[in-house]
Amino acid sequence: MALYFRAPFPEDNIFLRAMAIRSPSAFLFFKYSYTLFLYTTPYISSSILLSGVYIFALKTRRRIRAGKLPLYSDPRKRTELSLVVGEVHHPRKQVPSETPRWLVIPERGLFTGIAIVGAVGSGKTASCMYPFAEQILAYRAQDRDRRIVGLVFEVKGACCGKVQEILARHGRAGDHVEISLESEYRYNPFTTTSMPMPLPEVL
Repeated sequence: MALYFRAPFPEDNIFLRAMAIRSPSAFLFFKYSYTLFLYTTPYISSSILLSGVYIFALKTRRRIRAGKLPLYSDPRKRTELSLVVGEVHHPRKQVPSETPRWLVIPERGLFTGIAIVGAVGSGKTASCMYPFAEQILAYRAQDRDRRIVGLVFEVKGACCGKVQEILARHGRAGDHVEISLESEYRYNPFTTTSMPMPLPEVL
Protein backbone atom coordinates (compact mmCIF):
# COMPACT_ATOMS: atom_id res chain seq x y z
CA MET A 1 0.00 0.00 0.00
CA ALA A 2 2.89 2.35 0.71
CA LEU A 3 4.28 1.77 -2.79
CA TYR A 4 0.85 2.27 -4.29
CA PHE A 5 0.61 5.81 -2.85
CA ARG A 6 4.29 6.76 -2.98
CA ALA A 7 4.97 5.47 -6.50
CA PRO A 8 1.69 5.60 -8.44
CA PHE A 9 1.44 4.65 -12.08
CA PRO A 10 2.95 7.51 -14.20
CA GLU A 11 -0.05 8.26 -16.36
CA ASP A 12 1.37 11.73 -17.26
CA ASN A 13 4.31 10.19 -19.08
CA ILE A 14 4.22 11.32 -22.71
CA PHE A 15 4.94 7.85 -24.08
CA LEU A 16 2.20 6.29 -21.97
CA ARG A 17 -0.26 8.99 -23.02
CA ALA A 18 0.52 8.28 -26.67
CA MET A 19 0.02 4.57 -25.98
CA ALA A 20 -3.34 5.29 -24.36
CA ILE A 21 -4.46 7.07 -27.52
CA ARG A 22 -3.12 4.59 -30.08
CA SER A 23 -3.66 1.34 -28.12
CA PRO A 24 -5.89 1.65 -25.04
CA SER A 25 -5.77 -2.09 -24.37
CA ALA A 26 -1.96 -2.10 -24.16
CA PHE A 27 -2.07 0.96 -21.90
CA LEU A 28 -4.48 -0.73 -19.51
CA PHE A 29 -2.37 -3.90 -19.52
CA PHE A 30 0.75 -1.98 -18.43
CA LYS A 31 -1.23 0.01 -15.87
CA TYR A 32 -2.75 -3.02 -14.12
CA SER A 33 0.48 -5.02 -14.38
CA TYR A 34 2.34 -2.16 -12.69
CA THR A 35 -0.20 -2.12 -9.87
CA LEU A 36 -0.02 -5.89 -9.52
CA PHE A 37 3.76 -5.85 -9.27
CA LEU A 38 3.54 -3.24 -6.52
CA TYR A 39 1.96 -5.95 -4.35
CA THR A 40 3.58 -9.17 -5.56
CA THR A 41 7.21 -8.00 -5.74
CA PRO A 42 7.49 -7.00 -2.06
CA TYR A 43 5.63 -10.17 -1.07
CA ILE A 44 7.99 -12.46 -2.98
CA SER A 45 11.07 -10.57 -1.83
CA SER A 46 10.07 -10.68 1.83
CA SER A 47 9.13 -14.36 1.52
CA ILE A 48 12.57 -15.25 0.15
CA LEU A 49 14.28 -13.13 2.81
CA LEU A 50 12.33 -14.62 5.71
CA SER A 51 12.76 -18.16 4.36
CA GLY A 52 16.51 -17.65 4.24
CA VAL A 53 16.51 -16.36 7.81
CA TYR A 54 14.50 -19.38 8.96
CA ILE A 55 16.67 -21.93 7.15
CA PHE A 56 20.11 -20.52 8.02
CA ALA A 57 19.46 -18.85 11.36
CA LEU A 58 16.43 -20.07 13.26
CA LYS A 59 16.18 -23.69 12.13
CA THR A 60 19.82 -24.53 12.83
CA ARG A 61 19.44 -23.52 16.47
CA ARG A 62 16.27 -25.46 17.07
CA ARG A 63 16.70 -28.62 19.10
CA ILE A 64 14.29 -31.46 18.60
CA ARG A 65 13.14 -33.14 21.75
CA ALA A 66 12.44 -36.80 21.41
CA GLY A 67 8.80 -37.54 22.13
CA LYS A 68 7.35 -40.60 23.76
CA LEU A 69 5.76 -43.41 21.84
CA PRO A 70 2.09 -44.16 22.45
CA LEU A 71 1.33 -47.04 24.78
CA TYR A 72 1.99 -50.39 23.17
CA SER A 73 -1.29 -52.16 22.57
CA ASP A 74 -1.53 -55.61 24.12
CA PRO A 75 -2.05 -58.17 21.30
CA ARG A 76 -4.56 -60.04 23.48
CA LYS A 77 -6.77 -56.95 23.74
CA ARG A 78 -6.65 -55.73 20.13
CA THR A 79 -10.01 -55.46 18.43
CA GLU A 80 -8.48 -55.94 14.97
CA LEU A 81 -5.62 -58.15 13.85
CA SER A 82 -2.46 -56.14 13.25
CA LEU A 83 1.31 -56.48 13.55
CA VAL A 84 3.61 -53.91 15.13
CA VAL A 85 6.96 -54.20 13.35
CA GLY A 86 8.82 -51.15 14.66
CA GLU A 87 8.79 -47.41 15.26
CA VAL A 88 8.42 -44.41 12.94
CA HIS A 89 10.53 -41.33 13.66
CA HIS A 90 11.88 -38.75 11.23
CA PRO A 91 10.92 -39.74 7.65
CA ARG A 92 14.23 -38.65 6.04
CA LYS A 93 16.87 -38.33 8.75
CA GLN A 94 18.21 -40.53 11.53
CA VAL A 95 17.15 -38.13 14.27
CA PRO A 96 14.54 -38.43 17.01
CA SER A 97 11.01 -37.25 16.41
CA GLU A 98 8.78 -35.13 18.61
CA THR A 99 5.82 -37.30 17.63
CA PRO A 100 7.01 -40.88 17.13
CA ARG A 101 4.49 -43.61 16.41
CA TRP A 102 4.33 -47.36 15.98
CA LEU A 103 4.80 -48.86 12.53
CA VAL A 104 1.76 -51.13 12.19
CA ILE A 105 0.81 -53.54 9.41
CA PRO A 106 -2.98 -53.93 9.35
CA GLU A 107 -4.74 -57.21 8.70
CA ARG A 108 -5.03 -56.61 4.95
CA GLY A 109 -1.23 -56.39 4.75
CA LEU A 110 -0.64 -59.73 6.48
CA PHE A 111 -1.79 -61.88 3.57
CA THR A 112 1.46 -61.33 1.68
CA GLY A 113 4.99 -62.39 2.51
CA ILE A 114 7.31 -60.53 4.90
CA ALA A 115 11.05 -60.77 4.17
CA ILE A 116 13.48 -60.41 7.07
CA VAL A 117 16.97 -59.76 5.71
CA GLY A 118 20.17 -59.61 7.73
CA ALA A 119 23.56 -61.17 8.31
CA VAL A 120 24.06 -64.31 10.38
CA GLY A 121 23.73 -63.47 14.05
CA SER A 122 22.23 -60.02 13.47
CA GLY A 123 19.09 -60.88 15.44
CA LYS A 124 16.49 -61.65 12.77
CA THR A 125 14.88 -64.41 14.80
CA ALA A 126 15.01 -62.75 18.22
CA SER A 127 13.97 -59.26 17.13
CA CYS A 128 11.47 -60.13 14.40
CA MET A 129 10.26 -63.72 14.22
CA TYR A 130 9.60 -64.22 17.93
CA PRO A 131 7.87 -60.85 18.54
CA PHE A 132 5.81 -61.24 15.38
CA ALA A 133 4.75 -64.77 16.35
CA GLU A 134 3.90 -63.53 19.85
CA GLN A 135 1.54 -60.87 18.51
CA ILE A 136 -0.17 -63.16 16.02
CA LEU A 137 -0.64 -66.12 18.36
CA ALA A 138 -1.75 -63.92 21.27
CA TYR A 139 -4.52 -62.27 19.25
CA ARG A 140 -7.89 -63.54 20.47
CA ALA A 141 -6.09 -66.36 22.27
CA GLN A 142 -9.15 -67.27 24.34
CA ASP A 143 -11.56 -67.21 21.39
CA ARG A 144 -11.51 -70.60 19.67
CA ASP A 145 -13.35 -69.22 16.65
CA ARG A 146 -11.10 -66.24 15.98
CA ARG A 147 -7.62 -67.10 17.28
CA ILE A 148 -4.87 -67.58 14.73
CA VAL A 149 -3.42 -70.95 13.77
CA GLY A 150 -0.75 -71.83 11.26
CA LEU A 151 2.20 -73.95 10.23
CA VAL A 152 5.77 -73.29 11.34
CA PHE A 153 8.45 -74.74 9.07
CA GLU A 154 11.80 -74.76 10.84
CA VAL A 155 14.94 -76.86 10.34
CA LYS A 156 16.88 -76.22 13.55
CA GLY A 157 14.01 -76.85 15.95
CA ALA A 158 14.66 -73.89 18.26
CA CYS A 159 11.94 -71.77 16.71
CA CYS A 160 9.31 -74.44 17.20
CA GLY A 161 10.24 -74.69 20.87
CA LYS A 162 9.86 -70.94 21.24
CA VAL A 163 6.46 -71.05 19.55
CA GLN A 164 5.43 -73.73 22.03
CA GLU A 165 6.45 -71.44 24.90
CA ILE A 166 4.43 -68.58 23.40
CA LEU A 167 1.34 -70.75 23.10
CA ALA A 168 1.70 -71.96 26.67
CA ARG A 169 2.10 -68.40 27.93
CA HIS A 170 -1.23 -67.45 26.38
CA GLY A 171 -3.12 -70.53 27.53
CA ARG A 172 -2.83 -72.41 24.25
CA ALA A 173 -0.40 -75.17 25.16
CA GLY A 174 -2.77 -77.82 23.81
CA ASP A 175 -2.76 -76.20 20.37
CA HIS A 176 0.86 -77.12 19.68
CA VAL A 177 1.20 -80.13 17.40
CA GLU A 178 4.67 -81.16 16.26
CA ILE A 179 5.17 -82.99 12.98
CA SER A 180 8.59 -84.66 12.89
CA LEU A 181 10.28 -88.03 12.69
CA GLU A 182 10.22 -88.27 16.50
CA SER A 183 6.65 -87.09 16.96
CA GLU A 184 3.39 -88.93 17.05
CA TYR A 185 2.45 -87.19 13.81
CA ARG A 186 4.85 -87.83 10.93
CA TYR A 187 5.07 -87.20 7.22
CA ASN A 188 7.73 -88.42 4.82
CA PRO A 189 7.82 -86.15 1.74
CA PHE A 190 9.99 -88.67 -0.16
CA THR A 191 7.39 -91.43 0.04
CA THR A 192 4.46 -90.77 -2.28
CA THR A 193 2.51 -93.82 -1.12
CA SER A 194 2.49 -92.95 2.55
CA MET A 195 -0.35 -90.83 3.86
CA PRO A 196 0.04 -88.44 6.80
CA MET A 197 -1.88 -89.22 9.94
CA PRO A 198 -4.90 -86.99 10.60
CA LEU A 199 -4.16 -83.90 12.69
CA PRO A 200 -6.22 -82.75 15.66
CA GLU A 201 -9.12 -80.41 15.24
CA VAL A 202 -7.10 -77.34 16.33
CA LEU A 203 -5.36 -77.22 12.96
